[in-house]
Amino acid sequence: MRIIANSIEIEVEDFGPKNGIPLLMINGFGSQLINWSLEFIDKFLEKDIRVIIFDNRDVGLSHKFSGHKISNMRDIWKYSFSSDIDLKITKKPTVPYTLNDMAADAESVLKVLDIRSAHVLGTSMGGMIAQLFAYNYPEICRSLTSMMSTSNNPDLPRISKKVREGLTGSPKNNDISSIINYNMETRKLWSSPKFSTPEKKLLENYTASYERMFYPEGQTRQYAAIGHDGSRVERLKKIISPTLVLHGDSDNLVPVEGGIDTAKLIPNARLEILEGWGHDLPPGVFDWVSSKICEHIFSNE
Repeated sequence: MRIIANSIEIEVEDFGPKNGIPLLMINGFGSQLINWSLEFIDKFLEKDIRVIIFDNRDVGLSHKFSGHKISNMRDIWKYSFSSDIDLKITKKPTVPYTLNDMAADAESVLKVLDIRSAHVLGTSMGGMIAQLFAYNYPEICRSLTSMMSTSNNPDLPRISKKVREGLTGSPKNNDISSIINYNMETRKLWSSPKFSTPEKKLLENYTASYERMFYPEGQTRQYAAIGHDGSRVERLKKIISPTLVLHGDSDNLVPVEGGIDTAKLIPNARLEILEGWGHDLPPGVFDWVSSKICEHIFSNE
């Protein structure tokens, strides 16, 4: 269903009993709400947890900020993360929207659905947004789960150039076969070495995502928002929501050190690391991940 939240259109799906414990799940970079596996969502519905998912701004069926071009991406990231800022960059570059705006989208989704407070789960970029949700709206964040995400501490290990280019690059053509083949290849850079997803399922998922909405321009603005937000070290220290941090030790896109640092910074956060898990959500991790999250939710009710 399409709602107006934070003054823009947001596409939302709402699963489970309306009187169930609400869990708001926030997508990662460039992903759509259909990228959450229904099999994974069922793990929570079995526990009478109400699951709310939505398309972040600039992806899927939510509002697009068309016309807002990013011409200074390197300056955005350099200003936020470099200790040796180019003297030509006299002030922080502006972006069409920030991760704080995206956290405000999430808060507004709950408000429109008349949900006074919720447990919040975010994965990758969604984890960053969830962290800011907990920081900005502590009174409505029952608990925080930050999954395969990071503090953006500039002292943490960086991803390799090959992985970064795989994430932000694109094939020469935008036809469906080129896009799917590109996604099938680049995902190997950060997929889980111990847990696999059947190739047939991957092809179905990439095809469904392309046919529902192919809009790479939005990913550029989301990437700029990540760079603009910079380090969250000082903000994480002030989070009061009960926090669970989940990460895989084989994550090549957001190295496990990012999760370790997040848990170290947030007061009383609990850290769980899974061996052989990369930067994806294959069926083989559903039980482990969902059980950790459910335990966290019910212990904070």
